[in-house]
Amino acid sequence: MKVIRNIYSYCNIYLNQKKSHVIIIMFDYVSYKDVELKEKKILIRPDINSNIDIENNRIRESPRIQALGKALEDFKECAVVVMAHQSRPGEKDFTSLEMHAEELKKYTNMNVEFVDDIFGEKAIKAIKDLKIGEVLVLENVRMWEPENKTYDDFSEAEKLEMIQALAPLFDYIIADAFGAAHRAQPSIIGWPKMIGGPTIQEEFDYMTKLLETPEKPIAMLIGGAKAIDKFNAMKFNLENDRLDYALCAGLTAVLIMEAIGINTGEPNKKAIQKDLAKAKDNIIETYQKFKDNIILPKDLTINDNGTRQNVEIDELEKYNAVTGDIGEKTIKEFSSIINKSKTIVANGPPGIFEEEIFRKATKELALAMANSTKQNNALTVIGGGEFGTAAEMLGLANEVSFISTGGGAMLEILSGKDVPLVKALRERKP
Repeated sequence: MKVIRNIYSYCNIYLNQKKSHVIIIMFDYVSYKDVELKEKKILIRPDINSNIDIENNRIRESPRIQALGKALEDFKECAVVVMAHQSRPGEKDFTSLEMHAEELKKYTNMNVEFVDDIFGEKAIKAIKDLKIGEVLVLENVRMWEPENKTYDDFSEAEKLEMIQALAPLFDYIIADAFGAAHRAQPSIIGWPKMIGGPTIQEEFDYMTKLLETPEKPIAMLIGGAKAIDKFNAMKFNLENDRLDYALCAGLTAVLIMEAIGINTGEPNKKAIQKDLAKAKDNIIETYQKFKDNIILPKDLTINDNGTRQNVEIDELEKYNAVTGDIGEKTIKEFSSIINKSKTIVANGPPGIFEEEIFRKATKELALAMANSTKQNNALTVIGGGEFGTAAEMLGLANEVSFISTGGGAMLEILSGKDVPLVKALRERKP
């Protein structure tokens, strides 16, 4: 695959009578470094959606909030308003951003305040009163119902009340929510003029490295949820000869195994049933074509009355239990492949790392990535909040090349898609 910078689209071409693919990338935007921000009032829209410990009402390690704290170093001479979200309506971790504002104080010397409003009188007064060197965190923007809709027509989003009320109050709107770059929601794409922030610039730089000339062998570790999305991304990269090893764990592994006739037990099958019904034939065809590249687990683990128990794949039906991690044989095989690869992308943890009993594979494979970075000078990128949080918890965040703040966004960009935020930055340059 050939990658050409400064134009972003996806097309098919034919070379030497063989079908090939070209990804043309257009990370064409105005950076915050290209404008004068001193003594300006700015609104920054980052992604600080965090892993919440519901029982204790606290934020676990959050690389996204730390990334925002780091970004604020460049805005010390500005008055900064932060607009962000946490989860979505109906989810247990859909909360106020007050705790995020408190957490942010740990990572910046700027004065941080919170207002329980988004664009009403209280918020507008606080914005107008904001001084240089101060930070104001607005309430969870997804508490405003239109934010939970998507707008393919960006001009329609621009007409919404929130955009109309807030846009005139700022000198610059800084888009920095890479983790939500694939969401065409008003706070992401609706502003009349937008510039890219520090996180966006760093993310785009690493996405370019992964797309342009990644060194082979290339391995992708696929875990966590969103099985069909991750399967489709895996398929795209296999078909474009951009992937030597697809290390499948989590629900993606369950989805593929069920499709090819491996009974993983009713609790596992239930979690992927809808995806399986829609895509079974496609999954079977893809697996048959790339079975030498798709590495499925040889064993998984269950919680047996508080004990981590390995279960061979052919025994899963007998146990009929939720599997929360890959097993010992699989950890060893995946680690071996990671250790010999030169480019490794991880999207989603291999196990339910929030539970101690299912944390082993996440730790071992993160260690393997760190080792490959150090020993092989490999390019190692972890995508997504969950695996990023796991790396932070394990003290390995600085041992890999890069931790992306967006799993879904990274997945779509690496699948050749022109995601909404990339498009908005390109079309709405000041």
